[in-house]
Amino acid sequence: MLFDRVRRTIDRYHLLEKGDRLIVGVSGGADSMVLLHLLIACRETFDLSLVVAHVNHGFRPEESEKEAELVQKESARFRLPFEYGKFNVREFQKLGGLSPQDAARRIRFHFFDNLLDKHQAQKIALGHNADDQVETVLLRLIRGAGVQGLKGMLPVREGKVIRPLLEVWREEIDSFALGRKIPFLCDSSNLRNDYLRNRIRLSLIPFIEGEYQPNFKETLLRTTKILREEDDYLEKGAEEAYQEVVHEAKDTLAFNFSEYQSLHRAIQWRVIKKIVERSLEGGTTMEDPRETEVRKIHQKLNQASPSFRIELPHGFWIERRYDLVLFGKREVKPSVPFEVELISPGHTLVEEIGKAVVIEEMGRDPSGDPSGSPDTALMDYENLRFPLKMRNFRPGDRFCPLGVKGSQKLKDFFIDHKIPRFERPDIPLLISEERIAWVVGYRIDERVKITERTRKVLKVRVI
Repeated sequence: MLFDRVRRTIDRYHLLEKGDRLIVGVSGGADSMVLLHLLIACRETFDLSLVVAHVNHGFRPEESEKEAELVQKESARFRLPFEYGKFNVREFQKLGGLSPQDAARRIRFHFFDNLLDKHQAQKIALGHNADDQVETVLLRLIRGAGVQGLKGMLPVREGKVIRPLLEVWREEIDSFALGRKIPFLCDSSNLRNDYLRNRIRLSLIPFIEGEYQPNFKETLLRTTKILREEDDYLEKGAEEAYQEVVHEAKDTLAFNFSEYQSLHRAIQWRVIKKIVERSLEGGTTMEDPRETEVRKIHQKLNQASPSFRIELPHGFWIERRYDLVLFGKREVKPSVPFEVELISPGHTLVEEIGKAVVIEEMGRDPSGDPSGSPDTALMDYENLRFPLKMRNFRPGDRFCPLGVKGSQKLKDFFIDHKIPRFERPDIPLLISEERIAWVVGYRIDERVKITERTRKVLKVRVI
């Protein structure tokens, strides 16, 4: 019986404790609706408090409204608190450069995480099943993953996220729902071939089962359990290595490169992952694997360079000074937009950048260096519009970098010059009318350069 199998999973992995308050993620599909009914059946045994949470991702407006209505109605029938979150996932997807599924997952977990605090709950219960596990492992295998990825989803993660249905198949869940007359709705997007996960489910798995291994899903599920145990063993070794090698201070983590290099490469990777996870703790979305940062650091450390510094997301940095490796966080102060009118010619103190701007008018000197030093710009006076101003970066800014044909987004210019995102608002811009004349310290605009026709030069220094 399905209930008994789920109960064994709950007991085997200690998913529930007496008096737990759960945020139950319910989409309206068969999996999550069955999960809700099974947890209701366990309420008395474990003295559970349940809060139903439903997320509308905004992908399928008509279906989404029906799903929300169904979940709310079922919550009311059992007199359970109902939390509804409606989000514009496509907008978030564009801003973050994410896939639709990844964007939806991040928003969903952020919503659930907030509900944990709001209701003082201990855990989030999700309806992932054995078929979801197989699809996830295949998806990660196709994209490239190690043991940590191929072990699949965990029955319990970080003591917060539990998956009681992870060892039962979708077919069993559907049969249970129909037999018990549990209402549910089918998500039409699950039948579309434009998602890789759907193609894996609808095409790849049936092909493997038909041509190579009829028990493929069961075999792969057993493999995930084996890999989970091996990963657990490696993780314990990595924790021991971390405690031995890494030295923690208030704002910095440090280790000797020679000690790190003596570790097995598989342990090195995990030590770096632990450094990243512990440094970013509480600063990123739950279940964010952070593989990009780990891979970048791991590759850089295994190159021959004896010294380097790289900037990471969220204001973090890693620096190697020969045998010493440091990992820390730059204090990121929110940049306040500013705009200051400059005295020309004359001297203007720009308090926001802690520097003075000195402007001089001069005749053209054919032997002079038109480029100037990084803190000095020489420009054609006639091509400037006064009064000149100084301000910082704004989204959408564009200019024509000296020596480049056409205009370029200032954001792209910063990326090309490897200027960290958190430093960009601190770079002053010299403004002529509404046009950027100089990105201070980097490049003037092509349209204000000194040419053979130039008769009068404006010299601007930031000191």
